[in-house]
Amino acid sequence: MASRGSLRWLATAGMVAASLVLAGCSSFGPPTSGACIDWVYFESPADAADEADAVIVGTVESSAGSTTYLDLPATKWHVSVDRWIKGGDGSRTVVVTSLPRSCGDTHDSVADAVDAGPVVLFLRDGKSGWETLTPFQGLIPAERDGNLPSEWPADMHD
Repeated sequence: MASRGSLRWLATAGMVAASLVLAGCSSFGPPTSGACIDWVYFESPADAADEADAVIVGTVESSAGSTTYLDLPATKWHVSVDRWIKGGDGSRTVVVTSLPRSCGDTHDSVADAVDAGPVVLFLRDGKSGWETLTPFQGLIPAERDGNLPSEWPADMHD
């Protein structure tokens, strides 16, 4: 039969061993967080235009700096406006925030359009200025005549 002292020693050793095992399951860095945003999907560019506060045809020129959206990093872009299809004030240049994709996807769809020719941008009037309607359907290459395409490109979400 075991003595009280040996039972206490076994209980203490068991607690220490359990603590060491649990400590191995935790990380020693600062806590991190992430967000996943469930963005709306529009069946067609016309549907996105209906929902947008403004729609422009223009050229994405260059970065205008960094900002955040729902605590996620986002980039602002200088856009030269050729034509306002809907809304807006007629400005010839605007700054547009490219909304972040989230869920760890850091690709910026507007960055792909820098100096790529005319695009149609679907914008909403955010609290700090113009923002793309969504990160996936915020812009589309303009038709040759500068009009709104009737369908999304096949590679829209690449």
